[in-house]
Amino acid sequence: MIRIYKATSEEKKIIRNVASFTFHHFGQRDIFITEVNIVTPKEIKEINKTERGVDSITDVLSFPAQNLKGEFPIKSSSFDIGEKENGKVLLGTICICRKKAEEQALEYGHSLEREIGFLMVHGLLHLLGFDHIESSDEKIMREHQTQILKDANL
Repeated sequence: MIRIYKATSEEKKIIRNVASFTFHHFGQRDIFITEVNIVTPKEIKEINKTERGVDSITDVLSFPAQNLKGEFPIKSSSFDIGEKENGKVLLGTICICRKKAEEQALEYGHSLEREIGFLMVHGLLHLLGFDHIESSDEKIMREHQTQILKDANL
């Protein structure tokens, strides 16, 4: 289940589509609640400063609610009943800065749809336990992103 806030109808469609392709990519049933917020540059800067100590605007932030390791499939029974809402588990929250996405779409020469899709899949992969701190992990994450975006026709 995706809860989306402050998004246009087109953004909601992209976000849901990318989430669906991401879970399918890993053979994962969607047993999760994922919150996605479309935010302003001012909002994301404040969140970045408060949560990460970084006083700058960024394109996407992810805040995992679970400590997943990127191993699939994950079963609902792996979580305590107290972690569930109507049988679903809170996966985490993703914040996407629309203005930054618009700027990057222009910079990279592709559509806003593709950029929103990329930021969504990137954020969702972080919630699922992937990171890009080490170059080997970055390669794995990039491969997943590329395939998911291809599958989603983005």
